[in-house]
Amino acid sequence: MIRSTFLAAALLAASPAFAQSAPAQDEFLALNIYLQRNDSAAVEAELRRLRLKYPQWTPPADLRQLSNTAPGPEIDRFYQQLAAGQTAQARDTLAAMRRDYPNWTPPADMTAQLETASGQQSLDAALQSGDVDAARTVAARTPGLLRCDRIDNAWRIAEGQRKAGNSAEALATYRAILGACTNPGELSATIEKADGVSSETELRAMVAQVSGRFPADAARYDQLLQRLLAGRGKGASVATVPAGRAAAPAANPQPQPQAQPRRQQQQQPRQRETAAAAPRRSSESPAQCAARTARARAAGMVLERAWCVYNLDRSMEAMADFRAALSGRLTAQQQREARYGLALSYLKLGMAEEASRIAAATDFTRQQRVDVERQILDQRGVQAYRERRYRDAIRYFDAMEQVAGGIRRDLAILRAYAYLNADQRPRARAEFQRLNDEMSTNETRRGLRAASD
Repeated sequence: MIRSTFLAAALLAASPAFAQSAPAQDEFLALNIYLQRNDSAAVEAELRRLRLKYPQWTPPADLRQLSNTAPGPEIDRFYQQLAAGQTAQARDTLAAMRRDYPNWTPPADMTAQLETASGQQSLDAALQSGDVDAARTVAARTPGLLRCDRIDNAWRIAEGQRKAGNSAEALATYRAILGACTNPGELSATIEKADGVSSETELRAMVAQVSGRFPADAARYDQLLQRLLAGRGKGASVATVPAGRAAAPAANPQPQPQAQPRRQQQQQPRQRETAAAAPRRSSESPAQCAARTARARAAGMVLERAWCVYNLDRSMEAMADFRAALSGRLTAQQQREARYGLALSYLKLGMAEEASRIAAATDFTRQQRVDVERQILDQRGVQAYRERRYRDAIRYFDAMEQVAGGIRRDLAILRAYAYLNADQRPRARAEFQRLNDEMSTNETRRGLRAASD
């Protein structure tokens, strides 16, 4: 009875269904002692025992690795291979580390860098062969390739779009860069690159876009505009403020009093995020969702990933993902959702005209249309004010109020200043008075004084 019980236990232990695939770290204690004593016979005997107990396990070539719980030199080799562009070898090194150190988990940054490096090679190959669509697909499915620290990728995609005759897509890519990145030199270079695919109006709009984001550098971008216009044989002057008008807003922070003709003050809306809420796919965080869907291929999964990166404020990646999803097989509802996400991504990047084209061609739900149209009119109104087109700004803000059923206070104040600059002083005074009656602030009191002078 005892022998049969022992035999059953032995068979159970040897059964592949119940056997561990590799020894636990504490099982290497005896082997490590024999290695330290250089007792070859004992080492071989212990290896035979471990192989018999764990038939799926293969010991590493260097047995002394078994005394370590995590790799050391192998990690250095992995990063050296990545730096040398040897992604296949780096992938093999990572696989070997996982095999030789079963209790070790690679850091997330290590696997992310490997996937980014691999994606970069695929992107380079696609662009070298002139396949811009494939390059965009790779960029959409590989986190990090469309970030501003790899701005050259977006530049090259735009150049590929231009060479393929898709100037509108190239311009959209350049404008996405201008809405997402912050380095002044790179923004200037982007405007110069976009010069070849933009009209004068579009070129001026791009300069206004970056000047609005970075008012301290506005003179730099105005000089660039003058140079580019001169290269086109156009007059290089930038629009100036008419005498007796308040200067157009050039900054996103709270307005500060400045000396103006007729003591009028400029007013500026506060910086704000896109208000429309993106769909939530599950209880996981956006970062977890982005990691889970990093290698998505099916259009539905790519759409899910697009919303994840959108919620992480990675708008350029989201835009590429929404486009990639739309090129695949989606239901009618998913197509509408992808177009909605693409429009919101454009709006996050300050690209109201591109969002407007999508809205005109899409049968949005009522709430989606209100979300998109409200933000389009918001951005157009602010842009019109910056360009001293005060009557247009009033029309945009009025239309936004009608669409959304109301208007934010900062925009209502801006509209009141637009009335003042459009020589509609009684209306401006009435608006400032109404706002001041609702809640008296320095802004409304300053507006009342300006409208009463």
